[in-house]
Formats: sequence, C-alpha cells, structure tokens
Amino acid sequence: MKATYLLKGLSACIIALMVLSCEEQSLLVNSNDVSYLRFAYNMTKDTTVVSFKTYNEGEDAVIPIEVSIRGKVQEADLPFTISVDEKRTTLPQELYILPEACKIRKGMLTDTIYVTLKNDPVLKSESRILALQINEDENVRQGDSYYSRALISVTDRLFKPAWWSVNDAGTEQNPGNSADWYYLGEYSQRKYELFLEVLKEDNVIFDGKNKQLLRLYALKLKNKLKEMNAGKPEEEWVKDENGMIITVPVAG
Repeated sequence: MKATYLLKGLSACIIALMVLSCEEQSLLVNSNDVSYLRFAYNMTKDTTVVSFKTYNEGEDAVIPIEVSIRGKVQEADLPFTISVDEKRTTLPQELYILPEACKIRKGMLTDTIYVTLKNDPVLKSESRILALQINEDENVRQGDSYYSRALISVTDRLFKPAWWSVNDAGTEQNPGNSADWYYLGEYSQRKYELFLEVLKEDNVIFDGKNKQLLRLYALKLKNKLKEMNAGKPEEEWVKDENGMIITVPVAG
C-alpha cells in the first residue's frame, strides 16, 4: 500500500514538474505576440571600431551587425527596421547608409544586417560614433537595455587592432597574444601599415578571427620585407617609426 502511494506521489510530482517546465518555456518563448530584439554586444562595454586605413582608397566599409530575437517563436520571417540614436551619434548623416528593411529569417535566433560607412576628411583627425537602435512597433520591442544599441566608432586613423593585443595564447600564469608571439611580432604602426598593404593586394579585410589567414599574410609580409631589404646593408633595412628594424617571426 505504501509503495502504491509512493508511486502515485512520484507520478504527481513528475507531472507537476513537466507542466511547470512547459509553462516556463511558454513564458520564455511564446508568452505574447511581441518579439524582443537585441544587438550582440553590451553597449556599456563593447564598441565596433572601424578604421578606413584597413580599406582600399575610396572603398566604403560594409559592417555586419548581429541581431538576436527573444520572445515569440517565429513561424515566418520577422521584418523590422533600425534607426540612428541621435543623442549618441556624432557621425554625419551623409557618411552612413542604413538598410531600408531588415529581418530575422524564419527559424533563426540570430541574423545579420549590414550598415555602409563612407570616409571623409573629418575622420583623419578624430573618431565619430554611429549608434543604432531597433525601431519598436506592435510586433517588435527593444530587448535588454544594455544590448539595445549597437555602437560603431569610425575613423580614418590607424590604431592597434584588438586582435593584436588580446590575450589568446599562453597560460593563465603567462598569457600572451598569438599575433605578437607567433605571426607578426611586436606591434608598430609602420609594420601594421605594411601588413595592410599585403592584405589590400588581394582585397582582403582581416578581422583577426582566421589564424590561417593571419599566418598566410604574415608570411607574405615577411617575404615583402626580404624583397625590400635585398642587396642593402643591415643599417638600411626597413625600420619602424621607432628606428627599429621590422621583423616578422612567423615560421616559413
């Protein structure tokens, strides 16, 4: 008899937990007719930095921006629009083009939109900010406030890229940067300019993610330096802005 009551009690608990789980899931993904959209990065911590020095002369910069959905499960494409947050934006209107129509494709939790940026002499001496926001309507709302804006910093100045400084190699006790240790060596502005030149020869824009690509173009830079230094005494080899001979440690 006790066993029977125990089994019935366990069954009741399991059913209750299943119902509760379903209800929680329903609240998370299908509790209303509104979809909540958010950008990929926390605007208080992360800004997408764009330098036209990494592009060919006269080339526009086409920037991918990820948008994610929370709320209602989508059975069809979800259209939405974006606009500029004028309070946070300092980039002149003529220097950007926003997509007229955006969408999260059916069955996807994250999709990508593209913003076009244009260069201008003002960007040679300063950085300007473009702040994007989701336009709300009866079907779409902005999500978490920290992710409600996508911030893009735009300049035509050269700066050390994040992929050349982030700790992505070594150990916790001895962290380091793979571009520095294995591929390009210590950063200098002149070395980066030469690296960008070999990238531009193949119309490549490097974002730091593909290490095989980094190795390939580090090798090309190494060979370029050999050609530039060929037949010259060591004191006339290519130097950086600090007067140091530019070297590239990549093997090969």
